[in-house]
Amino acid sequence: MRRIKPAHLTIVFIVMCLLIILSMMIHMTQKSHKQSKKIVAIKSYKVVNVPFVEAQAFLAKETNSSVILYGRNVHKKLSPASLTKVMTAVLAVESGKLNDIVTITKEATLVEPFKMGAKVGDKFLMRDLLIATMVSSSNDAAMAIALHLSGSNGRFANMMNAKAKELGMSNTHFTNPCGFDTGENVSTAYDLMLLTQHAIQSEDINTIANYRRTVVSNTAKTKHYKIKTHNKLLEYNSMAIGLKTGYTAKAGPCLIARAKDGGKDAILIILHSDRGARWKISKKYFDLILKQ
Repeated sequence: MRRIKPAHLTIVFIVMCLLIILSMMIHMTQKSHKQSKKIVAIKSYKVVNVPFVEAQAFLAKETNSSVILYGRNVHKKLSPASLTKVMTAVLAVESGKLNDIVTITKEATLVEPFKMGAKVGDKFLMRDLLIATMVSSSNDAAMAIALHLSGSNGRFANMMNAKAKELGMSNTHFTNPCGFDTGENVSTAYDLMLLTQHAIQSEDINTIANYRRTVVSNTAKTKHYKIKTHNKLLEYNSMAIGLKTGYTAKAGPCLIARAKDGGKDAILIILHSDRGARWKISKKYFDLILKQ
């Protein structure tokens, strides 16, 4: 029998140790990744005050608190209009593909009524389409993102609903990335609060949601689109830092707003407000929460 040299045994031992260490590192990385993807929704939110507001549903709270300071009909299912696009933004950011080049398809251009105006065959960075989606609520940009990430409106809606379930949005059902009132595209003030608190963990979303106006260009730099926010709070309230407006004939004026003052940080959700009322409601309750 051939005798194995001690030096060879040492090499075998070292290789085995390295393989064991590598296996442990891979296991720890996978475990850490799974933990980082786990969403833990706080279940102890409690409504303190139920004020009358000129809206069918309303919620206001500090972002780091489990107490809803002001709320009305927080679990009532209503059409969220373009507040839906916050979920589209979350999926875009979490895809890790903001630097992808997205080609505008005919299907993406067939949406109404608010559009950036991109033409079939135009190419954009997904990041720029996200800016148009969140700032000017461009439906063609939102649909282009959805089609690029999933291939169809239906598959993207499935992605949206899977994420909603992950976040604990138990009274939400999405049918499209834009917020159209097609099928049962519904949510609640409470569920949209859960979505908002998740969305504002993203630096990209926070930055984009605070844009007042900007310019988006195709990758060839041959076409340029002026983008302007519909969020009047960003223009007239120095505390405001976002987040998303919405409107359809069925949903009425809607708003997810965020404001900061000093160390205080607050969000509010307004669904189906009276015309012009969402701006008055926002000012009143941001003042109550942030300036006490």
